Parts: sequence; structure tokens; C-alpha cells
Amino acid sequence: MAISRTVKGFFLSLKMSLGLRAKMILLASFLLVLPLLGYQYIVEMESFLRQGQEQTLVGTTRAVATALHERPTLFNAQASFLNRVEDGKDLYAYELQKPITIDGNLADWQADLSKSLVYDKQHAVYRQHDDANIPDPNPISFRQMVGTRGEYLYGYLQVTDKFPTFRATGSRFLDKNDHLIIALSSPQNSLQRYIISVQKSGWFNAYNLTDKNNNDLPLQREKRIHGYWQQTETGYNIEFRLPVAMLGDKLGFALHTTSSTTAPSSVSNIESIIATSNTNNLAQLGTILVPSPEIDKILNGLSHTQSRLWVVDRHQRVLATAGDIHQAQGVWGSDQNSNKSTWWQHIENTLLKPVYGLFFNKPNSNFVDELAGLTQLDSDFINQALSGQSQSSWRLTSDHQAMILSAASPIFVGDKVMGMVVAEETTNGIRTLRNQALTKLFNVLIAVIVIATLVLFLFTANIATRVRKLRDQAEQAIDEQGRISAALTPSTSKDEIGDLSRSLAEMVDRLGEYHRYLEKLPSRLSHELGTPVAVVCSSLENLAMQPQDEESKKYIERSQTGILRLNRILTNMSEATRLEQSLQSGENITLCLNELLNGCVQGYQMTYSEQTFIFNSASKNNININADPDFMVQCLDKLINNAVEFNTPPDAINIRLSCEQKIALIEVENSGPVLPADMSDELLNSMVSVRAKNTPDKTHLGLGLFIAKMICDYHHGSININNNQDNSGVIVSLRFPLI
Repeated sequence: MAISRTVKGFFLSLKMSLGLRAKMILLASFLLVLPLLGYQYIVEMESFLRQGQEQTLVGTTRAVATALHERPTLFNAQASFLNRVEDGKDLYAYELQKPITIDGNLADWQADLSKSLVYDKQHAVYRQHDDANIPDPNPISFRQMVGTRGEYLYGYLQVTDKFPTFRATGSRFLDKNDHLIIALSSPQNSLQRYIISVQKSGWFNAYNLTDKNNNDLPLQREKRIHGYWQQTETGYNIEFRLPVAMLGDKLGFALHTTSSTTAPSSVSNIESIIATSNTNNLAQLGTILVPSPEIDKILNGLSHTQSRLWVVDRHQRVLATAGDIHQAQGVWGSDQNSNKSTWWQHIENTLLKPVYGLFFNKPNSNFVDELAGLTQLDSDFINQALSGQSQSSWRLTSDHQAMILSAASPIFVGDKVMGMVVAEETTNGIRTLRNQALTKLFNVLIAVIVIATLVLFLFTANIATRVRKLRDQAEQAIDEQGRISAALTPSTSKDEIGDLSRSLAEMVDRLGEYHRYLEKLPSRLSHELGTPVAVVCSSLENLAMQPQDEESKKYIERSQTGILRLNRILTNMSEATRLEQSLQSGENITLCLNELLNGCVQGYQMTYSEQTFIFNSASKNNININADPDFMVQCLDKLINNAVEFNTPPDAINIRLSCEQKIALIEVENSGPVLPADMSDELLNSMVSVRAKNTPDKTHLGLGLFIAKMICDYHHGSININNNQDNSGVIVSLRFPLI
């Protein structure tokens, strides 16, 4: 309850302190709710657009997958039907973005260093000394990578070997030294094995191994496989190239190393064999996945620039890709054909858009793409798509600059899932549309709010002006004495304020008539009562001349006293009326208050001989005002009369004259009873008196101070009545402007 009263009091005080314009602005501020509602509406529309984009992207993946259904020749026959792929054994041929120079220098491969694989003793298929307790004096390892560019398959091995061994000059044996075995399946799915064995660093061609069990190997070159053997400080680099047309779906490498060439020809001198897979058996040979050019053609024919498409096999290895995720906004571009610059566009570009930019989340196309260049997509929603149902997923980029939508649909061969089509798009297009919609909406709302506020302000200003004008007329219609000084001009408007104006004008007219009646009432009473009073008075005088007993004389004296008081009442009423009329025709002159007060005080001393008067002037110079001497004397008479009646003998009545800030100050101070509380201003009104009791021979209507106030107002002065500082009496102050 206390809180509700506090809130109620706050709004009540706010209501009383605010004007019409402020209240209008406060009410117009509720229009600011419109942008909030519009923003919520746009956010809801953005949510619907995202759902639509998700459904559209899923439909895109289904459409692309439909073009790839029931086409088993498009997929790697072995890898696609494997239950799983093994890292290091099943190889992936990356698409090389830059040309490769076959020179044994691996600088061309540094950009793709993270995609290479390292093979060490864990991948050894043979070791001459395999005692874990004996440290290996020459640990052999190599880093390997293969990739495609154009019609060729490129590859390299970066071998770490402290004691590299070349083939002896003139030796017809290729396997007594360090050498590399390349095993692959042909397009006809037959095992093909080749050996690379060199006598020194430089160019080489591979040799065809036709019989792996025959030590007397023929030196038959395979010119299609060539490369460069380059010795390094840590071992040697083997860089090679071969046509993709030679390659089927399997590929493997086996590095044979030795530290000596002195063994008999009938004895193998190989100390270590590190291989990617078994190069002697086609069934155990690892697979090689080369992105399919046929799928690339199909994908490029079905793709569009607003999505990035992937085709992956059932092991989530990438077979083909098309599109750029940084351009995949998922929404058509906005119309930029209109190049005309209008004044509103200038305002929008210079004023509004910078402000909008502080609140709008702008789309950013320079985000980090974590999937760029990946050869295997490992994601939960892709794993779920392997069950045969289309899936979708949202993810935020690592730099939190873009939201990416991904969708996947399975590719069927028969009733088996052979792969998936994965499509990705960003929400930048939707965010752009949202920002455009918010910009247009806020532009309209701002225009509506500004125009509505301006119209309301002008309307309220017009109402406030009319109300203020009506207030000014009402204030000017009544003077400080409460008299009707001017008539109200009624409004001709037909609205409520016009009705109020006409009602007030009619009310002022009626009050004016009544006030004029009251103003003429004293003179009428004086005129009407004068004759009866005179008749009664003469009758009493005649009656008093007749012989009367004591009882009759007493009643006659009482009647004469009552007639005397009634006559004085009529005289005072006539005096106030005559003074008001006289003020309208008064003539002001330059009046020296020093001389006026000095002469008046001397007269008062003679009139009231039993009372002491003291006059003090604070200035030796003459204090002049513009006033009518007769009216000023009459005003002083009223004040002195009151002071004499209330003064306590033998205290003197002090009359002081001073000058302060171009104002002449006259003070009349007497001792005696003090004023009651809150009666200082009331005493200046007509018919107000604070006398405790009236003598039978005196009548007090409270007109003395009222007449004094009328005279002060006529001279543009003021009168104040207050208790003195020690509360021993009353002091009356008159102030008049100096000449």
C-alpha cells in the first residue's frame, strides 16, 4: 500500500508540474514503442526466413543427390564398399592449387604441409634389428603426401635417414640400396609395382617390377613415372609425378633402407621397410581417393553461386566440391540498378545509416572458413545422414563472424548409402535482407513519429496558446481589488475551449453587472436613507423640545445616538464612493514628502493634543514623488486615525521617512495590540476590522485602510501592515516610486 501511494503521489506531482506541451511530448514518447514492435516483427520474419532457407538448402542437396543416385561408376568401387578406411593406409589425393616443380625442393608443398602424413617405425613392416632394449642408431621415418593437378598425380617423400645409401655405379641390382616401391592398381584392377632406385641425386625414372621373386631384375624403365631424388642434411627427398590415367583405386608406398651395399648378391641387405600398406598384395593394398572429375562436372552443372556443395563418400571423404562459402549467402542479391541519388537517400546515408550501424549486426564475408581444403568431413549431422535421412545443422564460425547452415542428403546405389551431398550457406543474405527491412521500417517509423510529434506539438501549442490567452483575459478582466475592469472577448470557435470562453465571457458580464450594482449601492442607500434619517432626526429633535419624564428622555437619547451612528455610516459609505470617483479625475504634481509630512504632523499634534507625534527623516535632501497632495493627506489621515485609536498612551506615534532603491518609504508605527495571525492582507479589504469592541458613539466599517490602499494603488505604490520587531505594536509601510 505504501508503494502504491508513493507511485500515485509521484504521478500526481508529475501531472501538476508538467504543462500541456510537456505532457504531449511524454505521450508522444509512447510512439517509440512502434520501432520496438517493428523490430520484433522483423526478428520473427528473420526466423521464418531461416527456416525457409533450411528447407530450401535441404531441397538443394536432395536435388543434387537425385542426379547422383544409382550411378556406381562415379564412386570408388573398393573404398565406397569398405566398412572403414584406415588413416595412413587409405590415401587421399589433394587437389593442388599451385603448380609443382619437380626439383627435389619441397617449397611448393609447404602450403599443404598440414595435410601430409608421417610414417615411422610404427608403420614398419620389416626391421632387421627389432630389439626394443637396443636403441636404434638410425631411426628411419618419412613424411608423405600426394595430390592431383590436371592429368597428373604428384607426390613426395621427405625421408629422415642418417646413412642414405645409393645404388652402386654399374650395379644391375635395384634392391640392395635405399629404394622406393610404388604399388598401384591399374584401371583394369591389376597390381602394378614400380621401383625407384638411384645412383646419385638427380632426375630418375621408375623401373617396372614384373616379377617380385626374381632377384635378377631387368632394367625396364617406366618413363611415365619420373621425378627427382635430392639428398638433404637429414636424409633425402623423393619427388615424383605419374599420370592419373595409370591409376586405379589403390596406391601404396614402401621405403626400403639399408646402411651397407657389401652383402652378397644372394642375400638381402635391407635393414628396414616402412610402408603405407602391403605393396605385394593387391587385396591388402591401401586405397587412393582421387576427386572424381565426372562428379565435378555434374556438380558444377547443378550448383549455383549461392551455395557451397560437397560430395563425400560413405567414409566422409570429399569426392568433389563446388562453390565458395564466402559467396554463399543463400539469398538473391538486392537490386542495385537504381543509382539515382535523392535528397532522402542523402539524409539516410549521412545521418541514419551511421546510427543504424551502431545497432545492426552487419554481415561479414571475411570470416574464417574452418572447412576450407578439408578432405574429410567429420560431423555429427553427416553421420546421422548415413542412416538415409536428410539432415541439417547450424554452426557458428570460430571467429563468431558468420552463421553457417549445413544440409546433407544421402546418395543411394540400390538400397545402400554410397555417399552424401553436403551443401552450406551463410545467413549473410538473410541478415542483409533483415537490415534492409529494418532500415526501411525505421525510416518510415521515424518519419511517422516526427510528423505525428510535430502535428501533436502544433496542436497542443495551439490549445496551450488559446488557454493561455483565455487565462490572460480572465486575469485582466478583474483588477487587484476584485473589480471587473474589462470584458472578455468570447471566442468564435465551435470546440470546447470556445464554449468555455463564451461561458466565461457571459459569467464576467453578469459579475460586472452585479459589481456595478454593488458599487452604486452605497450612493443609493445614502440617497434613499438620507431623507428618512433626516425626518427621524428632526422628529426626535422636536420631540425632545416637549416636556418629557426621565424615562422618555432616556429613550429619546438612545434614539438620537442610533441616528447619529446611522448618519456616520452613510457618511463613510458616501466617502468611499466619492473617493473612487475622485481618483478617476485626480491631478498629480511633483510633491515633496518632507514638507508634506512635516506639515501634517504639526496638524495632527494640534488635533490630537493629548497624543505625542515624532517625525524622523533619514534623508536631508527632498524626497519627491508624483502624487496628488489631497489624496496623500487623506491617506495619512486614515493611518494616523487608526494609530491614535490603537496606540497605548503615553507612547508616541513615530512617523519616519526614508529612501531605498528609488522608492520613498513612509512608516507609521504605534504601540498597542498586535495584529492577529494572517490578518495583514485582510485588513486592507473593505468592511474588515479587528477592533475588539465598539464604543456606542463610534462606528467602524473597516473602510479606513481600504481607502488608504485605493490611494496607494492610484499612485502606483503599495501599503503593508505588520507587527513591529519586538511585537509591541503595529507598523504601516507606504512605498511610492521616486521621480
